[in-house]
Amino acid sequence: MIALGDLNANQRRAVDWNDGPLLVLAGPGSGKTVVLTLRVARLLEESENVSALALTFTNKAAAEMRDRVNRRLGGHTDRALLCTFHAFAADVLGQHGGHVGIRPGFHLLTQDEDRIAILEDAVRDLPHGDAALPADRKNVLQLIDRLFAESYVGEGPSASLASTPQWLPSLFQQYCGALVDANRLDFGSLLHFANRLLREKPAVARVVRLGWTHICVDEFQDTNRAQYDLLRLIAPGRHHNLFVVADDDQIIYQWNGASPKRFDDLRLDYEVDTIQLPESYRCPPEIVRHANRLIGHNTRLIATRKTVSLREPQAPYAGVVRHEVVHYQNQEAEFVGRDIQERGLVPGECAVLGRTNRLVQLAAEGLQLAGHEAFVPQRKSEFDSPILGVLVEALRLANSRHDRVVLRRICTRWERLTGFVIEPHAVGAAAALAGGDFLRAWVELAEAAEAGRDRAPLKRIRTDLVDGLNFPEIVNVVLDGEWQSWGDDDAAGPTADEVETWRALHRDIVRECGPRVTLNTYLQRLDLSSKTPPPAPNAIQCITVHRAKGLQFRHVYLIGMAQEVFPSYRALQRGPASKEVEEERRSCFVAITRAQETLTLTRAREYYGYGKTASQFLGEMGV
Repeated sequence: MIALGDLNANQRRAVDWNDGPLLVLAGPGSGKTVVLTLRVARLLEESENVSALALTFTNKAAAEMRDRVNRRLGGHTDRALLCTFHAFAADVLGQHGGHVGIRPGFHLLTQDEDRIAILEDAVRDLPHGDAALPADRKNVLQLIDRLFAESYVGEGPSASLASTPQWLPSLFQQYCGALVDANRLDFGSLLHFANRLLREKPAVARVVRLGWTHICVDEFQDTNRAQYDLLRLIAPGRHHNLFVVADDDQIIYQWNGASPKRFDDLRLDYEVDTIQLPESYRCPPEIVRHANRLIGHNTRLIATRKTVSLREPQAPYAGVVRHEVVHYQNQEAEFVGRDIQERGLVPGECAVLGRTNRLVQLAAEGLQLAGHEAFVPQRKSEFDSPILGVLVEALRLANSRHDRVVLRRICTRWERLTGFVIEPHAVGAAAALAGGDFLRAWVELAEAAEAGRDRAPLKRIRTDLVDGLNFPEIVNVVLDGEWQSWGDDDAAGPTADEVETWRALHRDIVRECGPRVTLNTYLQRLDLSSKTPPPAPNAIQCITVHRAKGLQFRHVYLIGMAQEVFPSYRALQRGPASKEVEEERRSCFVAITRAQETLTLTRAREYYGYGKTASQFLGEMGV
């Protein structure tokens, strides 16, 4: 555990900061998250009157912050909440959402098919029907997500669209209304309704603000308009105790609403001081020099700011930064696999980064064909295993006993697990004689359909979710091994992997919310979490640059370093000094600063049948 005495002078100044707004400009590998968590722990240690809210963007980052604070304090504390923006919004709506029509126990929509069903309800209520709408409803959902990110309120033109379709304001309002009627929210609407609540109900906003004396934000540069508006609503004063950690060189999510303008907003809305953390403890000096040269071509918050390396390579590698050129695209993966073997590197310590999903996927396939284990992370909102699917849907139905959508899902999951069909309408009819309890009726029909068979899941669900409500027991027992007796699952290996994933999520939820977490809160946290399993220990990770942000690897292979690939053709069409090219440059900066030991840059002379020249970024970084 890092002690205060281990900090450098700039880090110590930030940790010792007490009151008033502060911007910590911190480069890659500068220990910015350590600084934030040490400051939170210090404030809590020094005064019993301090309460701290720390907001970040991923569940993994939030869990790491909680662990660091808890270790420092010697246990869990109720005076600190370290979570994502979306988890905080869910908590606020869970306590006060009734003021804007959100009832306790609302469900989160994690599947496009469920969101499309809500969208169709909204479309039916449009004055002129859906003739003008795009036929592909997923495109409409992407547009709605964009509106949520920009904090659109449903009136007038959109700030992020060149022209606003005439039907858009009405559709947005109808969609929000349909969510309220169904008591279901998606990720974007969590922020939308939390902001609306705090904006329209000043008394509620005052209650929320009283809960926290100090507010911190990690990775502030990633905030979109909706997240920044939420921040302003809980920290409205120009001298509020607001502590934000950011790096303007790592703004790479403009497609999701992040913008360099957010720093202008911060300086306009707060009397903010600035502390810089230029020291990098991650990258060797040679990598840092290339990174500084590259990002120096961008317009920056502080033009003279440079990262300073305080780390040397841990082994005498032949070339810390290397450049390899091949003819065809598939040869990049062949080179990477061969190079890892020839250099004697540990595959699990290596990562292949690329500009696009397609580029990364092709590289992973090439590595697998050559006999290497490759891992491409994909966000999963649900477990694939029928066993775990039945358990999740049983928990959801226990939380909302009259929910027909969840009833349909558990019937589908049960059929996948057992082969037995239970019709939702039959459950509905039986439930009418049992006080409308869909879960009890479903269990009774399932037991009758499988009379004579030993069905462990039905016994467990009846005991812990129907006759009583002891959801921690069923989760713990199933994850500790009982899942193996729940059915004839041909995919035992993948199920075991997903059990491990759920077990890790379960630990994080209990650490965040305490052992007495309610079922509704537990399910919301589970729905907010990706179900992607971790990579195998010896797998080469193949990741897009955007997914790699916040990660680090001993050895990085950055593929696709060709003009019109990275930077992309679309960005170049906007002009050499466009904001799109600057974002591509920041993405490249993020990619090369993931490397702890060596960086290998590769390009092909031909991609997808088209000849390509070397990326301008290679020249800009001095390769």
